Amino acid sequence: MKLIAQIDMDCQQMDRYFHKLFIMLQEARADDKDAPIEVHDYDANFSQATYHSISHFIKPDMIMNIYSLIDFWMDKICEYQRKKKNLSLGSKDIKGKSELHARHKYLTAYANLNLSSVQDSYKRLDELRKVRNTFIHGGGHVPGDREREFSAITGIVLSGSLINIDDSFIWSTLEHAKKYLQTAILA
Repeated sequence: MKLIAQIDMDCQQMDRYFHKLFIMLQEARADDKDAPIEVHDYDANFSQATYHSISHFIKPDMIMNIYSLIDFWMDKICEYQRKKKNLSLGSKDIKGKSELHARHKYLTAYANLNLSSVQDSYKRLDELRKVRNTFIHGGGHVPGDREREFSAITGIVLSGSLINIDDSFIWSTLEHAKKYLQTAILA
């Protein structure tokens, strides 16, 4: 199977998976509304709750999945282009501000691919990277000095320092991931 077909299949599977997760999210939110009001002993060593919400895990999980898709396929695309163009360096030999930036730099500066048509997609994927890293390293809380930067990301709303992900951010980043990856493999 061609790489572009594999990428397309992965993106379609993820799209279907996300539709199912959004159904689960609606059910989880309904459960949250119906959950009993409980008194908590905040001095206890263990949770005494009888209900444990899961709704707040679903969208961050989607973010992780999209980023994993990008991470996996960028590596494969760089290797494909290395072999196709008979390049001596691999993508790991190129330094960048992030791994995403290094791979984009490898494809554009070293492999000399014209990816200008997907520059907006690359920018969206870099926003995805920032959001993902904030969940991984900060539990979804944005440091005070970066709140303005995150508030400027379409589909991200801050509640205090906590990131809230709009549905549009999920669908937009998945679409930009597909567009970027397909363009990079065909270049």
